[in-house]
Amino acid sequence: MQLINLHTHLADKTGNPQIVNVFAQELTHNQPDFLFSAGLHPWHIGKVNVEECFEAIDRASAQKNMLAVGECGLDRLIEIDFALQEWCFKRQVLIANNRRKPLIIHCVRAYSDLIKYKKENKSDLPWIIHGYRGNWETTSSLNKHDFYFSVGEQLLKDESKHDIFRSIPIERLFLETDDRNISIDEIYSLATQILKIDENELAQIIASNFKTIFGEDHL
Repeated sequence: MQLINLHTHLADKTGNPQIVNVFAQELTHNQPDFLFSAGLHPWHIGKVNVEECFEAIDRASAQKNMLAVGECGLDRLIEIDFALQEWCFKRQVLIANNRRKPLIIHCVRAYSDLIKYKKENKSDLPWIIHGYRGNWETTSSLNKHDFYFSVGEQLLKDESKHDIFRSIPIERLFLETDDRNISIDEIYSLATQILKIDENELAQIIASNFKTIFGEDHL
């Protein structure tokens, strides 16, 4: 049984499929030989040369083992100018569209902005919110606009969010460890307890979701 880890900063050697996050400024001409995503995180804007980052993301996107652009996104809790964040995010959406790559998105208190831009962009590519832990209203709005959800420890260990977790369409669900010191096995165990389904069944559903977005070559 393979337990897919949609987003991690801490690659492990368990043999489970995982998409390792690589920050754009860490990319070199010697590209990773594992499954990865790459993007300019909103926290890093102002600390890096953004044009070099965009070039690196685009160059890496030519590789089959770069499965997605991101994490990239919008964050209203940081001091980085929001208009600049939007501009950087839109540049990465263009790369994703041109390279036909899904997006892995970091979003904090900017879901209405994100939905607005997705509608304007009319992208047919999957947009995946990583580390999702939004409220009922946000979850409902994202569902209506066909977002995918990648959920980790913070939501799964918050009992007040369990009903929200159960409301996520299972065909749009992924699980992740992110940068937390927790195994993907424990994440799946927590999820199955909340959803009250067999871990094997959940693993098969998420594998099917993965194949729908990324194809069958990587499992």
